[in-house]
Amino acid sequence: MTLETLVVICGIAGSVGALYVAWRAHKKSYKPTGPDEKLVERFVETAPLHLLQDRRTTSDQPEDV
Repeated sequence: MTLETLVVICGIAGSVGALYVAWRAHKKSYKPTGPDEKLVERFVETAPLHLLQDRRTTSDQPEDV
C-alpha cells in the first residue's frame, strides 16, 4: 500500500466520521415545540379580564362569506 493510498483512506474515514458527528448533533438539536396547555390555562386564569374581553378563539369568530 502506498503512502497516497493511506492518505486517501484516512481522508475518507475522517469524512465519514465528521458526517456522523454532524448528523448526530443535528438530530439531538431538533425538538418539536408547541403550546403547553397547562401554561396557557394558567395564563388565562391569572390574566386581567379587561385584556381578555376582545380575545376569542378562531372557532368563535364569524366566518366571512
